[in-house]
Amino acid sequence: MSMYTLHMTQADFACWRDHARRLLSARVSPGEVLWQSEASAGDLFASSETDLPPPSETPLALKLSKQELRRLECASHYWPSHHQECRWALLYRVVWRLALGEGEALLAGDRDGAVIEQRVKAVNHEVHHIHAFLRFHPQPARAGEQHAPEFIAWFEPRHDVLEAAARHFIDRMGQHSWLIMTPEGAIVCDGRQWHIERPESGAFTLQNYQPLTEMAEDAEDLWLAYYASTFNPARLNEKTMVRSMPSRFWRHMPERVLITGLISHARHGAQQLGQDSRLATRRGRTIALPAKPRH
Repeated sequence: MSMYTLHMTQADFACWRDHARRLLSARVSPGEVLWQSEASAGDLFASSETDLPPPSETPLALKLSKQELRRLECASHYWPSHHQECRWALLYRVVWRLALGEGEALLAGDRDGAVIEQRVKAVNHEVHHIHAFLRFHPQPARAGEQHAPEFIAWFEPRHDVLEAAARHFIDRMGQHSWLIMTPEGAIVCDGRQWHIERPESGAFTLQNYQPLTEMAEDAEDLWLAYYASTFNPARLNEKTMVRSMPSRFWRHMPERVLITGLISHARHGAQQLGQDSRLATRRGRTIALPAKPRH
């Protein structure tokens, strides 16, 4: 059996689709393909790309619905761990089976379909995480920096969710300019147009970002006061809190300095209070109860 090595020069769904079309046209089975990412191209033990055979006299053709394409593309944004199967190999095996008439290959009850389902859920969950736990830092105006973003943020996603998350922040930020940096790329928006930047070599690092994140002191104090005042210890459930807001996000959130103290305060009797103690000292307004009707 011949083996064919394909390099993903761009680790995206469009690049994979081009390769998959050529492979199906030549009737190259999944077991004959070795997928290599751009990152492994310079590896000492990486194989060089090999030429594919010419199109077969009986090429395989496949038409997918928009929903099926969206599902495969979403699964392609999943970054597998070292012990998990390469995302491109999995996707090609699924479309190969579909082209052979195995329509169950995308169903959750199928061995491959179940993996696709799990990866789609993981990617969508990570999109929710970036929407919920990313914190922008306002940037002071600096002389000579006309195009510097007004707000910046750092996030460390487990999967490639930049493009999927972009629309949410475009709608949220209006005409403000902003920058979201991650280890694998950045979303840049000038308030009108946006694009994704990928580092040409290596990766963006937290060290690139930290010098830019000095939030104005009054802005941070205002945010911390708001967070503390809306924290309701009477509704604290630590297990649910950690499950819905994993601790891996805390270190990049301004309120991280409060979370441990607020939890500790709630453990020691503050569950009986509905608001932060700083609000209890503020004078309120007396509201008279309505008079009871006489019978």
